Amino acid sequence: MNLHTFRHYHLKVACLPIPPYAQPDGQYRGSVDSGKAKNARVLTSVLTTREKTRKNPRFQRVGNGLFRFKRTGTLYAVLKVNGRTRWKSLATDDVAYAKRLLAEEKVSVSRVDWRQARCFTLLQLIEAYRQNPMGLAASTLKIRNGLLKVFERTWKYGLGIRVSDVKSMMLKTWLAERRQEKSLKASGVNNYIRMLHGLFKIAVECGAAIESAAMVQPLLREESPERLTPTWEQANAIIGAVHGQNAKNVLSAMLLLGLGQAELRNLHGEHFDFERQQIIVRRQKTQRVFTIPIYPQAKPLLERFKAEGRITTGKPLFERPYPREALVRACRKLGFPLFSPRSFRRAFIVRALERGIDPRCVAAWQGHRDATLVLKVYGHVIAPAHNQAMAQLLK
Repeated sequence: MNLHTFRHYHLKVACLPIPPYAQPDGQYRGSVDSGKAKNARVLTSVLTTREKTRKNPRFQRVGNGLFRFKRTGTLYAVLKVNGRTRWKSLATDDVAYAKRLLAEEKVSVSRVDWRQARCFTLLQLIEAYRQNPMGLAASTLKIRNGLLKVFERTWKYGLGIRVSDVKSMMLKTWLAERRQEKSLKASGVNNYIRMLHGLFKIAVECGAAIESAAMVQPLLREESPERLTPTWEQANAIIGAVHGQNAKNVLSAMLLLGLGQAELRNLHGEHFDFERQQIIVRRQKTQRVFTIPIYPQAKPLLERFKAEGRITTGKPLFERPYPREALVRACRKLGFPLFSPRSFRRAFIVRALERGIDPRCVAAWQGHRDATLVLKVYGHVIAPAHNQAMAQLLK
């Protein structure tokens, strides 16, 4: 096709008449019958003037900053955070409750220092965590610091990431990798989860995040540990077979006073009040101070300690309350299971419960706020005697 033919062809196409069915409404006056003309006008009107129908929105506004997801009824808070719109599920369909949650969310947002949030990195958060002991015991802090080193070594997203950019899914992925790598049980995973909870709690307190990215990961349900506890007779036999007077004294004090090694290490002469027949004890794990009576079964031991000059103001009762090695040798000699020093404290609790002492009183002697833990761990000891006592009432 030459240039002249090509131009002529396009000129003919441009001059073609508009088909009748595409004529604007009212201009078509062809020779077709009235029915066809009517259909043509309807078709032309639909093609040229119909508006798009808007779909129903997924969210319904129910209040200032509150929207309901129509499919599930869940309410969402909508906030303007640092120039961006933030949607957060409130996990409820109750409008009154959602309004309270929205008010709390606004308070949390107002506490955030956005200048710091834009530059506060994960590395800075770790340093702040190390400088804040959070009232934890030294042994617990040692475990947490070890877990923190694992976190630094295995965090694949980089320690230079902003804390506000750390998502809960990143933490869940990291936890899953650690659990698979070390074949951890629930108790081992919970140690990592507690470390993350404490770490990102500091981020909220520093104003670097609105909420903790780790709080969406709850603690796992742990398996019930096997607690070997000697009988009262076995415990006394072990004390008799132990070599070394210091180990004998420590195990005797644990058995007769129902205290652990850490509590014995904190005992000094000024904590003993023989006039009021009580001892002031500080629980190492919670740093809670409580008092226990001087039990009749422990009086001969304490009188001997006093006569030997062990109970003196400003002097610790035991310099080194560590009887584990001597205990292991005595257990092997007697053919007993390898009991731990802590088991002597449990032997005290079991004997007290078997004697019918109120679990609430036993819990107070252990420095607990209530009897929940005692009932949970030693319920099998309480149940038979309690059942028998209750059965005698049905006469």
